Amino acid sequence: MLATENHPVTLSDAFLSKKALLAVHMSKISLHRAKADHSYPTIRLPHTFSVLAGLRTRIYQTVHEGALTFLVVVSSEIVGTQENAERSGNAFKKR
Repeated sequence: MLATENHPVTLSDAFLSKKALLAVHMSKISLHRAKADHSYPTIRLPHTFSVLAGLRTRIYQTVHEGALTFLVVVSSEIVGTQENAERSGNAFKKR
């Protein structure tokens, strides 16, 4: 798991039960306007997760305890990540 290998504040799977969710941040969903007629919802992560910028993700939608829930799965694939981060304007720290 990429996050547990490169991120010191994230717990590994061994410390979490199969059904536990670890809350890492609370914020509001904001809107990002890339074009005048298009708005995209944006969810911010804490600054400590900036090393994930540019990585591919898969996002799943489900319901948890009656609330809309999203699961974000970060790819462990690093090929081309630095170039993607530079193109998107995000900082990427190569380890």
